[in-house]
Amino acid sequence: MPVETLDSAQAPAAARRATRTAPYRVVVHGLTYFCRQLPGLLGSDEWDIRDRSQHSPSELVRLTRDLAGCDLAFSWGGRIDMGRFLWGARLLGARRVVIFWCGSDVLRARAISAQRGVDSWIAQQIHWAASPSLAREVNELGVECDYVQASFVRPVDSPQPLPKQFSVLVFLPRPDLADLYGWDRIVHAARALPEVRFNLVGLREGTLDAPPNIIVHRWIPDLAAFYDSSTVVWRPVRHDAGIAFMVLEAMAHGRYVLYTYPIAGATQVRDELDAVRELVRLKALHDAGALALNHAGRESVWRTYRRDVVRETLRNRWKELILSQDC
Repeated sequence: MPVETLDSAQAPAAARRATRTAPYRVVVHGLTYFCRQLPGLLGSDEWDIRDRSQHSPSELVRLTRDLAGCDLAFSWGGRIDMGRFLWGARLLGARRVVIFWCGSDVLRARAISAQRGVDSWIAQQIHWAASPSLAREVNELGVECDYVQASFVRPVDSPQPLPKQFSVLVFLPRPDLADLYGWDRIVHAARALPEVRFNLVGLREGTLDAPPNIIVHRWIPDLAAFYDSSTVVWRPVRHDAGIAFMVLEAMAHGRYVLYTYPIAGATQVRDELDAVRELVRLKALHDAGALALNHAGRESVWRTYRRDVVRETLRNRWKELILSQDC
């Protein structure tokens, strides 16, 4: 049989794989909710994942120490201007920097781009986005960006049956974000469907002038009980990452999802009129006893968004970047 040989571009990376004994060190920073989950998701004997997303003085010391010579610095949050983490990664010699765009990062970036453009050093780093639609928006800023699936949830092995009372779950963190999160759309639908109960969760501050069939709940860290008592989760955002953890969690629980963006297992609705039509359809099925769990949503989570799928994707992509440094 012929003997396989490595060309000159492959040889350094192969040698690194063969001789390395220390784990790859990855320093993560950005949105704490997500960063604090990465060590448990990705850490192993081969991977030393350090969450440095807290902002205390002691964490700043650890961040500075860990960035020096790390194999990869990972920012969960996109930007086109320098922040403390990116300055640290640049000055302390991080071998690779990945900037991961999510949520509404691009809205802030558009405003900055209009004023002073994109920082040249940031433009040269690796940019990933949470969805294809968000990657396109980042590319429109003049920054090369790829879609990398990094959203993960735990599948629910035995979800609760759909509740006897048809209800809709919606989310809004603060009144000043009402336009972004589609509060006016929620109010319109609630008034059009007065017999339907809407539960709004996530409010951290302030109050809302809501119709009587919208029940407002303050923020809590675990929404499992709300998913169990809901038939539909509706996320009528005007801008988002194109994927949301609440959407994935709802599908994992077998709940129906209405979302501004297309995603397998959910129904895309562009405005409140679309949403009302779909809610009327689902409620008719529910009232007729013909509405089962959202099995398509559960399958979508199992196929694409479960933790071991994302674990393999991120480890492979990170290793490819780290080893390419030596090629």
